[in-house]
Amino acid sequence: VAPSLPVPIPGNNITSELLPQIQGALLIFNSGLGSAVDIEFGDFDTHDNHDARQAPQLEHVAEAIDYLWTFADELGLAERLTLLIGSDFGRTNFYNDGNGKDHWPIGSYIIMEKNPDWGGRVVGLTDDLHNTLPINPITLQLDSNNGILIHPGHIHKALRRYLECYEFANTAGFELSSFEDLDIFDPMKQTAQS
Repeated sequence: VAPSLPVPIPGNNITSELLPQIQGALLIFNSGLGSAVDIEFGDFDTHDNHDARQAPQLEHVAEAIDYLWTFADELGLAERLTLLIGSDFGRTNFYNDGNGKDHWPIGSYIIMEKNPDWGGRVVGLTDDLHNTLPINPITLQLDSNNGILIHPGHIHKALRRYLECYEFANTAGFELSSFEDLDIFDPMKQTAQS
């Protein structure tokens, strides 16, 4: 993969540093000098002209994810990566007066690895208006009576257990004990709409 440069995002008058961040992270991993990185790409705060602004942004993110996995394969790292994609908040389920979408407390994560046995599933559920629905913490199925709403803490707790760094994080003072354990990496469990 050729060295990546900042990329202009058509129609948004911004330049993305996403590809150089990805390239730098993978080169650091390859050198053995690092094992985790937080890569960011902003300008999704589309309070106006939402669709026209989000489409090129999301296309760029998709291309960047493809770049990450292609370059990781070339470096021989792809089998060792876990990628978590998320945002600090979502967008409203309706358009405002400026054809934009405002802040919404419901979001989602994508967790990726190369050929995981737990891939291709959905955990969590919303209604047609993008309001969170409760799921059973054991079965991960819709449970309107005794279910819980998934929060980012649930995902990070499950991810820490999966990556075998849960006790280390607790010892370092980053406990997530107030969140139930969700077995989101069990390939036999997923949330199905009933």
